[in-house]
Amino acid sequence: MIYNARSSLGAIALAPLVSAAVLDLPITFRNTYAIVDVAIGTPAKTHSLMFDTGSATAWIVDAECAEDCNNDSGWSRDGYNRNESSSSSELGTYAEISYLGGVTSGPGVADTFSLGDAKWSQSFMDANESSWTVLPADGFLGLAFSTITDAGTKTMVETMMQAHLLDEPRFSIYYGTELNDTGNAAGKGVLTIGGSEEEKYVDGDLTWVPLQRINGEYEVWRSTLRILTGSEGISGNGSSTDTQFYPDDAWGVFDSGAGTITVPPLQVDALYQSIGMNYTAILNGDHIPLCTEFNSSWSVSFTFGDDDASASTVTITGDQLARPGFAYRDDACNPPFDGGHTDGFFLFGTALLNQFYTVFDFGAENVEDYEPRVGFGQLKEDTFELTQLLGQDCEK
Repeated sequence: MIYNARSSLGAIALAPLVSAAVLDLPITFRNTYAIVDVAIGTPAKTHSLMFDTGSATAWIVDAECAEDCNNDSGWSRDGYNRNESSSSSELGTYAEISYLGGVTSGPGVADTFSLGDAKWSQSFMDANESSWTVLPADGFLGLAFSTITDAGTKTMVETMMQAHLLDEPRFSIYYGTELNDTGNAAGKGVLTIGGSEEEKYVDGDLTWVPLQRINGEYEVWRSTLRILTGSEGISGNGSSTDTQFYPDDAWGVFDSGAGTITVPPLQVDALYQSIGMNYTAILNGDHIPLCTEFNSSWSVSFTFGDDDASASTVTITGDQLARPGFAYRDDACNPPFDGGHTDGFFLFGTALLNQFYTVFDFGAENVEDYEPRVGFGQLKEDTFELTQLLGQDCEK
């Protein structure tokens, strides 16, 4: 196995531990999808899963779907076969999940998961149907909250931390420098479960963004958005904006399964104007954004928090938003923001997340004590290399 467990764990199955661990899962990129490997079953078989902070259910295509479900990704899939694992059990549940990028359905099961020396019983969906034709992996690893899982399952991170398997109730992501395709091997990126490595990756302190409850519960990594600011503009050709939102009128979701930054329809035109671009002209093909327009002279800031005391601001500069390949041209960059369809809803995909070291902290092991937050750290120069994305099509 290629996992690095920084402290030793004995083989367990949801039993109290003498010691816990921090687990480093190397990230492989395939067609811009960020993927990690997990060993499942007895005997163990390695499955590649796309990790997704915007959903919660872990699922793996079954052996039949791996062969028969449409696959246009260019990568083969290894299906899960519960009949070949002596530790597999059925939950007696069934569910269908609708994403923006496809529909997946199947029964709930449980089996032994292995990461390094850690072993535990984990619930997930044994998907017998999936319309995710472009997914270059065997399934999903949901990293949101168990309140929204399907088929009677629970998230992997919450299962592990509530069984006291982890040093800390958090996970963190360093995406590395190659964000398109690392081939058959992992790149420099690491998904760390049970801890974080700010001292290695971050220049300065983390900016912590508090999470927002939905109907009294935490569902996804979502925060109240208070202020949207676009400043300076390309070569001074912008009109600075400072849009303030009333409480509960705007929110943002941090979603590693999405590629772009999506802005609500009422704000997208003004935001483009603030950076010296015309969104309508781009949509109509009257303006092709050149990569030379993406530089550090302009920036966009997002201020989060339910009140002034909890407010924190995350800023991303024009050079960080450059993604070449627009209109099939090497000198043209993709529009930095997509116009959304829902008032108040901002979606922060990897176009923002991969420019920072991100820490997803639950704040406690037990659900009733959760105080979740997301930390954003500016990458050190020796770990940061501005890598452009050639088309980001991992939007759910």
